[in-house]
Order: sequence, then C-alpha cells, then structure tokens
Amino acid sequence: MQVKAHVLREIKEPVKVPLSTLGYRDFTSNEDWYHNLISFTSLRYLKERDSVLCGMTSFDTDIMYEFSCRDKKFRCLDYGKVSEKFEIKIHRSLHIMKDGSAIGATACLHREDQRGEGPGGRIFRLDIEKANYDFLGIPVEYDYIQTITVDEKRGLIYGFTYPVFNFFVFDMKKRKNRRVDYVGSIPHIVALDDKGRYWATWNNRTHNLFRYDPDNDKMEFFQHNLPQTKNSCSLMYPGAGPIDGMINGGDGFLYIGEAYGNIDRLNPETGEVYDIGKPLPGETRIPALEKGPDGRLYGIAGFLGRCHLFSMDLKNGKFEDLGHIRDSETGEALFIGHDLCFAGDGTIFIGETDTAHRAGYLWECKI
Repeated sequence: MQVKAHVLREIKEPVKVPLSTLGYRDFTSNEDWYHNLISFTSLRYLKERDSVLCGMTSFDTDIMYEFSCRDKKFRCLDYGKVSEKFEIKIHRSLHIMKDGSAIGATACLHREDQRGEGPGGRIFRLDIEKANYDFLGIPVEYDYIQTITVDEKRGLIYGFTYPVFNFFVFDMKKRKNRRVDYVGSIPHIVALDDKGRYWATWNNRTHNLFRYDPDNDKMEFFQHNLPQTKNSCSLMYPGAGPIDGMINGGDGFLYIGEAYGNIDRLNPETGEVYDIGKPLPGETRIPALEKGPDGRLYGIAGFLGRCHLFSMDLKNGKFEDLGHIRDSETGEALFIGHDLCFAGDGTIFIGETDTAHRAGYLWECKI
C-alpha cells in the first residue's frame, strides 16, 4: 500500500496537554491553534469533479474545502464568510445529492457555560462550483449537529445534536423539523436500511437499539443493544453510544463498526445482531466504513497512531489487514482516522482528527 499525507495547514506550537482538558476559549485565544490546528472530519467524493469534498474542524470556522485528485491542490469554499463563531466543525455531516450539490451540517466544541451564546447548528445546501451556501434551518436551538444521514427520496435529513443527544427528522422541502426526540445516546454515523428506516441507539445507560420508520413516522424501541456495547460506550467521547461506523451492505443487512473495534451484522427486519469479529485484534475503533468497487467492505481499524486499513468479504465475513496507515516517504502515521471515501480510480482518501503534535492531514492510500 502506497500512502501520501496531504498537508493543508501546520501548527508551529504543539499542544502539550490532552486535548480533552482544553476548551473553546483555549483554542481560540491561541492564534496558531485558532487557524492551524485542523482536522479532516467528513469526506465525500465528487465523481463529476474528480475531487474530494472535505468537511473540517477549524476554530477560525474555515471548515469547507475541495481537494483535486488530479492536481493534488486544496480549494477553499469560503465557509468562514458565512459562519457564526461556534460553527467550527463538520463532524460526520456531508452528503452528495444527485444534482451534485452537497448537504452539510455544523458542529461545535464550546462547553456548557457558552451553550446559550450560540444559535445552534445549521443545515446547509452547498453549490460546490459557486461556493454558495443555502441555509435550510436550525433543527434544535442552542445545540449543534454531530451527524446527519440524508434520505433524498423522501426529502428527509436525520441527525443527532450535541451536547444534548436529541434525534431529529428534518424536512428539506418544508425547511422545518418533522420531529425531535430526546434519546440520551448518540452514534458516530448511521446508514438507512433497504426500506429507508433509520437505526441508532437510545438510553444513556443501556444504549439499546431503535428503528425509525419514516413512512409511518414511528419509532420502535428495542430492548437489546449491540454485542460489545459495554466495551464500546464513551470511547469516542463521554456519553457516546457504541455505533462508530455503519453502512448498508447491499445484501439486505446493515454492517456496524462498534467503537470497541468489532464489526456487527444487523438484520433490519428482526433487529437481530451478530458479532462478526475484530479486523485488528487488540485495537479499538471502527470510525468509517465504505463499500469498495470490488464489492468488499473497507474500513479503518485502530487508534492513536495504530490505524490500519482493512477489507472484509461480505459473503464469508473474512477480514484482510491491508496495512498500517503511514506516509510511505516520511513514516508519519495516521493518528486517528475519522472518515474515508473512494475516488474514481479506487484510491482511498482518509480524514484525520484530534492530533495535538501537528495538524490533521488528508491521507491518500493506493492499494
């Protein structure tokens, strides 16, 4: 595997304490960190443009870029010109529509003492060529948006808010919520099953499964959870549920990467869950899953510089470790993977997050 780390910005002053011990005021008061301590948190491939749309974390709110796969150059999409100060992240909240536009949503990192100062995360539709933003609405006042899943057929956007873990259903045409429900748990990213139903978790203690059926506007609460829920919860961040990555396998099942580092197969008709196993034994986190052009499932496994790219055969559940993700020239390792996407030629791009000794990079992997 050939790996290249693409650098957009770089910090001069490393952060020498755990990131979790610092807050919004700390990062915004340091000029270097304010502009340059970035992460690549959401990635989507743009087929017609042969580029990667990059949703980022940046405390200066410059959080939308496009990366040309041909020229290997970044283009700023000028989100900083339309932002408010707490919109510092596109967490796992990008979707490419059939007309080539993008749906996105903004996340935050300020603490509870400033919660009442921000209006709340916004959903937007982006004309990528013109770098023009159409803001559709704020689903929940004061709270920001950690993740969205778009049902273009029904014109619905599903999402979760932070720091209060609300589940919302937003109607794009009407530009307002269909519903908002407090559920007490939160996933990293969610996929829809073949009937367009949304699966996630509820309750801040048990993190049981729930299923939302948009055709009946009904939530069904299950009384069981995922196999490694006990080991998975709060690994992403305090209070987070077990769902790290999720994808519709195209074979009637949903595949879930738990934060513990294992892959589950979910039967959406019964809610039954089967633990397939760990792609990288001894390691936690499966932050991103995608189906490759060969029909196999691909993902990132591992944490804190020990991240590996893996594939899984959906027919027999066998894993293949494709290698440690580190720059082929410098040896620098991917610190924490956050999202991935396939380019048109099969190249895999990976977004990196939560670095402290340097900025986060965009990683290009050729198998």
